[in-house]
Amino acid sequence: MRVRRKFGRFWRRLPALLLTLTALAGCNTRGYYQECAVERARDFLLSECPDIPLYEQEYIKFNRPVFLTAPITKGYATGVSQICITWVVPDNPEYYMVYGTSGANMIEWSPIRIIRKNFTRPDKNYLAVSDLVRNTLLQSQYSLLSAASVNHLRYTLPGVWKCRFPLDFNPETPYSGEELKRASELPRYVLAWLVTEGGREYYVFGGGTAGDDKLTGFKLYFSGMLEAERFREELTAPEPLIAPFGGVPDNKTE
Repeated sequence: MRVRRKFGRFWRRLPALLLTLTALAGCNTRGYYQECAVERARDFLLSECPDIPLYEQEYIKFNRPVFLTAPITKGYATGVSQICITWVVPDNPEYYMVYGTSGANMIEWSPIRIIRKNFTRPDKNYLAVSDLVRNTLLQSQYSLLSAASVNHLRYTLPGVWKCRFPLDFNPETPYSGEELKRASELPRYVLAWLVTEGGREYYVFGGGTAGDDKLTGFKLYFSGMLEAERFREELTAPEPLIAPFGGVPDNKTE
């Protein structure tokens, strides 16, 4: 009887368990389809452009692209955008852009053609520091972020602002008081991504000191996640020194 009652409770709870699992799976759907689109773009680029130098092929295989987008039609359910999955290879003025169209979730995205185009390239220091901050945040803030926010960090570049965040913003800082005092004499910068969680806007960020606005000699001292209004209070000016770059629109406005 005891065994039957246990199984009876299990079967009564099964619909609720299935609904929970379905909801959890749905949270990751958009990120999954974006990852699949990146793999299709990577395979298409490498197969259609065998003349790409070996070093650049290796870079494309093992590094994340950015998403460059422009809306065609709006609407959350029916909106369509032009989406270029783009690799910015160091020391090459050409961007490798794999062009396709789809909605924001990228379920139906497929490569149509390749565009190789010169742009004003982001500074090397900025790219290197962005990678450093991104990797730190994906480790420290991952559990707080939705799949959409994680992919936003992965496939876009952050804005850069001068700031007044305390270098010991994180209580567990490994730096001594003397080290922080010396570092506080240098200009302070923060790199941040704007994300939406639970209908509220947040900045996910990492910051520290550098010798100049090109982030020369940047050293990471702090990282975290704050509501957008609270984050902006720590900026010395609202306009970024370097604007955020890339991203897939939500198409939620009609």
